[in-house]
Amino acid sequence: MKLSFDKELSHQDIYATGPELAETMGKDRDAEGNRIYEFPHTQEQFVTTIEHPVLMTDDYKFFHIKDYIARQTVQLLLRKPMTIVEYDGLRMEFEQGKYHGVWSPNIDTLLFCRAIKDIDFDEMENLIEVGSGPGFIAKYIGTKAKNLHQIVMSDINANAKKYFDDTNKDSRAEFVLGDARKYLKDKKFDLIVCNPPYIPRPKAIEDNPYEGLELLIYLIKNFNKELIINVSNLADDIIDPIIAASGAKVELLDYMEVPLKVGNVLNNKEWLDYLIKEKGLKEDYHDGHLYWQKLRILKLSR
Repeated sequence: MKLSFDKELSHQDIYATGPELAETMGKDRDAEGNRIYEFPHTQEQFVTTIEHPVLMTDDYKFFHIKDYIARQTVQLLLRKPMTIVEYDGLRMEFEQGKYHGVWSPNIDTLLFCRAIKDIDFDEMENLIEVGSGPGFIAKYIGTKAKNLHQIVMSDINANAKKYFDDTNKDSRAEFVLGDARKYLKDKKFDLIVCNPPYIPRPKAIEDNPYEGLELLIYLIKNFNKELIINVSNLADDIIDPIIAASGAKVELLDYMEVPLKVGNVLNNKEWLDYLIKEKGLKEDYHDGHLYWQKLRILKLSR
């Protein structure tokens, strides 16, 4: 299944691709009646359009697709392992379940890209994406910044490195496996980007910077030139004072209200109660979702 978004994220086009054409779209015979089992993933067929997406795969919006065949087709495609995400010329293929603990790009990833799509990166020579996962943001900037000579992606998950090793085609790119805080101690980058864990959590694991807000706080306190981050309004009371104390110049690049649809939050009573009682999370059911948060993409400069 290919999920293709326009630059403004105003609509999402859904396509069947590759083997799905034979398995789901009825293209299982050639002109002579011979059986077809495979198509390359570059071959595709349009299925439907979702207006104003707020999630990468929104069950509520998918359920309300008016055309019956399109609705059923989307449900079938959701069961397939391959997801292809396209945004502003960047295409990423991701096989679900192959790289455990590494997630394909989500709507916050694309919000991040929308926020930076008009920035002039020509004077930058190097960048690092911290907590990169598959590295969509770093790769997106790489398509925009032709003068970059070093693109670093960093993550603590060895499967993120495996994805990089399996898919990278950019000679400027490299992957650093491990705690980016240690790597950054003696390094300087023109730009650090991070779409971090942004939902505050009670009793977050202190020795894991990718749990709660620890990584985000570290980067705000220690970045060199420019830092672009994603911040949830649920963390404003923690993050905003730290940004103010850093003395950095702050620019709001973009924002979006999105559903809070994280299973580990919704199914963890202690965590959910903490967000409701201490972080201002409220029940606000609309468009199929009970809880919402506002994400802000901030650019910090020194």
